[in-house]
Amino acid sequence: MKVKGKHNMNVPNLRFREFQEEEKYDSYKKYFFEDIFLFSTGKNIKQNEASLEFETPCVRYGELYHLYNEVISKVVNKTNLDKSELRFSDGNEILLPSAGEDPLDIGSASALIVKNVAIGRTINILKPAQTDIYSPIYVSYYINQKLRKPISALAKGVSISNVYNSDLKTLKIILPSLSEQTKIANFLILLNSRIETQIQIIEELKLLKKALCQYLLKNETWKNHKISEIAEIGRGRVISTTEINNQTSPQYPVYSSQTSNEGIMGYLDNYDFEGEYITWTTDGANAGTVFYRNGKFNCTNVCGTIKLNTNNNPYFVAQSLQLETRKYVSINLANPKLMNNVMASIEIYLPEINLQNSISNLLQSIDVKLVIEKKLLSEYQKQKKYLLSQMFI
Repeated sequence: MKVKGKHNMNVPNLRFREFQEEEKYDSYKKYFFEDIFLFSTGKNIKQNEASLEFETPCVRYGELYHLYNEVISKVVNKTNLDKSELRFSDGNEILLPSAGEDPLDIGSASALIVKNVAIGRTINILKPAQTDIYSPIYVSYYINQKLRKPISALAKGVSISNVYNSDLKTLKIILPSLSEQTKIANFLILLNSRIETQIQIIEELKLLKKALCQYLLKNETWKNHKISEIAEIGRGRVISTTEINNQTSPQYPVYSSQTSNEGIMGYLDNYDFEGEYITWTTDGANAGTVFYRNGKFNCTNVCGTIKLNTNNNPYFVAQSLQLETRKYVSINLANPKLMNNVMASIEIYLPEINLQNSISNLLQSIDVKLVIEKKLLSEYQKQKKYLLSQMFI
């Protein structure tokens, strides 16, 4: 076995206490991939040969990008192909896509820890050449953290990049003792589980709010109003990234069509709008997305603005309006434009103001909870990112 730099090797900035003693520093060893892995590739399983309704659990290469992260402990898809045509897992594999549009995608590894799963084509499969050298889960994290760029540098092709097992054999990896790898892997699994739980909490809160909106916000015994009857409709202005980047003390958000980060694309020194407004995305992929705004802010020209001029609750109107714009977009998928004239004609149902306020208070309490849970998720994700940057060499 080729082993390099066994002594005086650098160690990670973070280690568990029991592995920090000086005499254990030389437990880190450098290995060539070809010495610790057996290499193979997946077989068959085209897109139309996989479905949730079929019988045999399977993993396809495209799913490595979209469905799975560093560890595959539960398989989503199934295939109906004859088992004699398939390659099955032993539950100790490391899977890497062998092709992709972005070379960095090819360096995305997943440890498959489930037995008897069919592994599809266009997947490089790494299995242990001998026992007690590595933890598949640890190595999966290591590859994603330290080897994605080296693997992408091996990619061949123009529109589609390919990396083959013969390329992977030339790579090197630095591993601590198996016991240390296992402890790190178990810790990262726990952290990932907490992140997944946090994501689930957020999704359930979103579903709760959506269900309440559908139940509480539309009652045909209430009076219906066109938006033009209860508000002044306007639009943002052209705001370039150059303008944003040239600010001296930016503090007022610029809202655009982006739905990530609450639609904020940057900040300016000054503001165009102040107070309670409703904004919406007029066209594009996020057409019809409605936000309640309150404060001092700016909007780009892909955002429409609504300022109520009647005694109605702006937050209630925003939530009611979102139900109607979703409906409009679903009907006009080919060209989902909601320009000011369209928005002016949209109708919503409004009860008396006290009921609007009561319903708004309930829904806003969920919004507050969502903000807290999203912030907690962000902290967990930052913690994971930091730990990964400090635990491998």
